[in-house]
Amino acid sequence: MPIAMGIATAIAMTITRHPLLLEAISSGGISDIWPGHDRSPSVPFVAIGQDHPAGALFTLDAVEPELELVRRLLPPSPTVSFSKITSVDATKSRALCALRENTWFHLACHGMQRFDEPFESAFLMRDQPLSLLDIAQMDLSWHEFAFLSACETAVGAFSTPDEAIHLAAGLQFAGVKRVIGTLWKVDDSTVQRLVKAFYENLCGNGTMNSKRAARALHRAIQSLASDREIPLSQRIVFVHIGI
Repeated sequence: MPIAMGIATAIAMTITRHPLLLEAISSGGISDIWPGHDRSPSVPFVAIGQDHPAGALFTLDAVEPELELVRRLLPPSPTVSFSKITSVDATKSRALCALRENTWFHLACHGMQRFDEPFESAFLMRDQPLSLLDIAQMDLSWHEFAFLSACETAVGAFSTPDEAIHLAAGLQFAGVKRVIGTLWKVDDSTVQRLVKAFYENLCGNGTMNSKRAARALHRAIQSLASDREIPLSQRIVFVHIGI
């Protein structure tokens, strides 16, 4: 009992001797006294692009413009802490490190789906493939969102469509809460327009909330519906997996 009374007395003395603290507590604005105490941290977002992976016979010219588009559409610092890895820097080891350190990421590269060996499905980096097995062995349980701008990242074997093992599912199994992937090959022109519409809908109000991803994708797809020059197969190529 004396200990409890002592603690209560100490709290009372602290509050009465510091009127600013009392005012802040009553108004819910304690961050006015301790700047940064109640401030949300920056969202760590990495954009990874590989336009010429090992063994490729041609360059993906749309990769760099796509990553720059994403950077422009995201809220600026301090809301988002943006980083980018491309070209010779986008190696398997650098990509793995970036995925661990950033809870949001956008991947633009070649995607390879292996129906015979699903865990060898991969994103193609400059030196080695970043495989589904590499991803499945990671702990991404704190990760919020992934946009996979690569071909065939959310398609499984045709013989067992309800038991799909693919790159988008692998990221979700590793812990990523919400993933956007592709069902088949995607055209560069479609990607640019959809990416623009998606991020405008996702963070157009200057905030980042991954729970808006599904609706943002839905609205982005709707924005392409009126353009008859875009085939239906390209308008529905992107899918959202998660909650």
